[in-house]
Amino acid sequence: MEYRQITEDYSVSGQIQPEEVAAIKAAGFKSVICNRPDDEQPGQPSADTVKA
Repeated sequence: MEYRQITEDYSVSGQIQPEEVAAIKAAGFKSVICNRPDDEQPGQPSADTVKA
């Protein structure tokens, strides 16, 4: 997963995939905020499938 650290406590990334959630947790992230609406583009995972 590629991400950009904005501040010490805030980073942003593109669309994450469900299989990346474990690595995101292992990297020390505590929360994921999904601002992308479901079905915005064909083939994107829904917010529910990305929930850990």
